[in-house]
Amino acid sequence: GPAQETAGFLSSPLPVTVIIMVLTIICIANVRTFANMIPSFSGCLFRWKENLYIEDSMTLSMNRNRLFYILIIPFCLIVSGYGLYEPDAIAALPRTAHFLSVTGAVILYLLLKYALSWIVRNGRMNEKTYRTAVRTFRTFFIIITSALLATSGILEIFSAGESLTRLVLLYEAALLYIICIIREFQIFKTCSSVFTAILYLCALEFLPT
Repeated sequence: GPAQETAGFLSSPLPVTVIIMVLTIICIANVRTFANMIPSFSGCLFRWKENLYIEDSMTLSMNRNRLFYILIIPFCLIVSGYGLYEPDAIAALPRTAHFLSVTGAVILYLLLKYALSWIVRNGRMNEKTYRTAVRTFRTFFIIITSALLATSGILEIFSAGESLTRLVLLYEAALLYIICIIREFQIFKTCSSVFTAILYLCALEFLPT
């Protein structure tokens, strides 16, 4: 099952084990920061303006960005361990190579989004609104990763099957990502037309995805 594969993958190579230990220490050190951000993250699920409040606060924005970078590797571990992203080219790879391939794909995806955010920047749009819309993805990346980690742990406790666990995680991630797109659309629409907001989403979300 995925739990056994992930456990074997994490315990075999020394470098990976060291990475996990370092990540564990970093995550523990930032538990309080995450706990303090929970009200803001919860607000972003139900209100698009909550994303503006995060950008207005330097402390909240910096904490959000730090958590975003910290959770990239845990996200890749979940995706690789449960086969959430597994094209034919990497499906048969050993677990370490599979994890490295998934991590490379995620990093390339994030770099592409970052590059596109600079390329499609329109000077006529309010800078703060544009920045908020672009960085809304970071907020929802944290929400998605946290939800996947929690859900996978719960399903493992109840010994859910591999297929069921993978299906639940995929649907959960898809639902939260759809909410992220809706929030970005709402933010873009405040300073532009519906058509322009759709064009931004096509360039910043649909194209890299």
